[in-house]
Amino acid sequence: MTYFPDLSPYEYTESQPAMLNVGWLDEVHPYVTGAAPEGLVEALAVLGAGAENIQRGMHFCELCPDFQTARDHTSRGDLFIASGEIRVTGNCVVYASPVMIVHYVEAHAYVPPDEYVRAVMAAVMVD
Repeated sequence: MTYFPDLSPYEYTESQPAMLNVGWLDEVHPYVTGAAPEGLVEALAVLGAGAENIQRGMHFCELCPDFQTARDHTSRGDLFIASGEIRVTGNCVVYASPVMIVHYVEAHAYVPPDEYVRAVMAAVMVD
């Protein structure tokens, strides 16, 4: 998977409307860590069930310590997280994240930007 800094313009594929990246992590670039806000992992999993822009093949987590561990984390229960994107609308902006963000938050203590967290939580409360 390609790395993109959080809140940078989305360029993975052409999109309308314009979107911002969140959670496109790799093993080289540092990322914010900490305790996830309560309910965030579950909210991301709900949104991940409606993944968009699903590609052929799958992505393995580059943050996991070895390939076997990464391979074991291509799914979370019935949710396949190794392909596709979560798209969520915030305050006049759309965010695009890999579905793998569920794993990044849960297993690697990744903390997305506050504005993204608010958008995710609001999206799930509305649904």
